[in-house]
Amino acid sequence: MSFIILLAIGLLLNCGASLLALWRASVSRGGAAAGAVIGTLIFACGGPLFWVILMIFFISSTGMGYVHASEKLWLAAVHEKGSRRDVLQVIANGGVGAVCAVLYRLSGNASWAVAFAVSFASSNADTWASEIGVLSARKPVSLFTFRPLPRGISGGVSLLGTSMALLGALLVGAAFAAENGAVAFFPSGFLSLALFITIAGFLGSLIDSVLGATVQAQYASPALTVSPGGEGLSVTERASRPDGTRNALVRGLSFITNDVVNLASCALVTGAAVFVWPLVKG
Repeated sequence: MSFIILLAIGLLLNCGASLLALWRASVSRGGAAAGAVIGTLIFACGGPLFWVILMIFFISSTGMGYVHASEKLWLAAVHEKGSRRDVLQVIANGGVGAVCAVLYRLSGNASWAVAFAVSFASSNADTWASEIGVLSARKPVSLFTFRPLPRGISGGVSLLGTSMALLGALLVGAAFAAENGAVAFFPSGFLSLALFITIAGFLGSLIDSVLGATVQAQYASPALTVSPGGEGLSVTERASRPDGTRNALVRGLSFITNDVVNLASCALVTGAAVFVWPLVKG
């Protein structure tokens, strides 16, 4: 199928998907536009099989946001943004994958196809961990001190969140391997391909947590927020309060937002996958 035909089909499909997501209030207008562009590039450069991976990520990660949504309303005071994706969130989660799809189209190098899958395995792992991990009955602990942390704070991990990260990466890894495992340029087969993507995606979510615990901006908020566990939270990702007053930076760098962390962790693990995959497959 020619590139022009793929581009036209991709444009129709992704405009439709973006309008549906906009109607469902899953994305902002900017997020819908960015999603349409990214999705069209992925379809045109990688074909329907690549686009299926994008849809698996988008549908499953959006669905996780609806799980016990009423019990997560308190997170609005902690997180910089809500579950409705804006343009920066869409780029942070899908931009690396779109670049991989373009490079795969231009080079024909199968490593970029694997990297494409890894990018969405990483994004899916992080989203599943974030959306479900806050529902854990036990408090998360710090990655570095292993001391308990309030729920919702970046850099904390829990058994539930970690398990969901692994499952989120596995979903993408298994789907991509099922589509491509028998294809000639993946002679290693289903199992090794699925395992590689799953492990890489899971590592991407861990890198995200490390960056969140170290360089991501955190601010002190004078307004006390109480999470379901009863713990008081005085730290937020929000740089300012609703009245416009700036919060005091207490950790990290002001320009390192959650979107930057998501993009950086995804790019790091995806870039590494390009070089590691040829060594793994032999």
